[in-house]
Amino acid sequence: MSDGRSPRTLRRGTAEFALIVFGVFVALAAESWWSERQDRRFERELRDDMVAEFETNIRILEADLAANDSSQARLSFFDEITDAELQSMPDEDLTTRFGGFANWSGFDPEMGIVQALVESGNVGAVEDRELRLLLSRWAGLLEEKRRFNLQAVDFQSHDVVPVLARVTGDRVWTDVERREVQTLYQVLSTLQRTVIGNQQRLHSTALEIRSYLEDRR
Repeated sequence: MSDGRSPRTLRRGTAEFALIVFGVFVALAAESWWSERQDRRFERELRDDMVAEFETNIRILEADLAANDSSQARLSFFDEITDAELQSMPDEDLTTRFGGFANWSGFDPEMGIVQALVESGNVGAVEDRELRLLLSRWAGLLEEKRRFNLQAVDFQSHDVVPVLARVTGDRVWTDVERREVQTLYQVLSTLQRTVIGNQQRLHSTALEIRSYLEDRR
């Protein structure tokens, strides 16, 4: 039984339906293309910003490592001296050498793009898998840096400084006080070496990431 529609009407309806479906597919494809284009533009801009950020961090790390080469010589003094030499040093020499705060550099990085990207969970917006892994390694080293710096600063502030203040207050170093300060400085020197080791790994990773980004510009 006929439903009253002619073959011509059916063909017209089918063509119109096909046109609508085609239009929807075109719109979806255009939207997908535009979204992907925006993502790639975002990633290009992100890469350019990251190159600048890592260049800054490389300079900071190189300055910190140079400063810590000097501070490590002072901090490791007690690792290289014998007990007899320690006991024979004049009080004034010890007070001059250890009377002040033991300065060293803990690396205060140029923060922003990379850390925000990793901590926000948006590192997946970076399509390049190898770059994602490099950025994750950098973020892990920064967290390690935070822990190592905190350990060294806390030990220096809470353990070393009060003892030095007491010992140098009267400028007289007893045998017991000399050994006490020696032990404290040996621990602080070890903690600072962990900080330096972390800075060296950060520097190496920063160079690797910068080179990777520049090669793919």
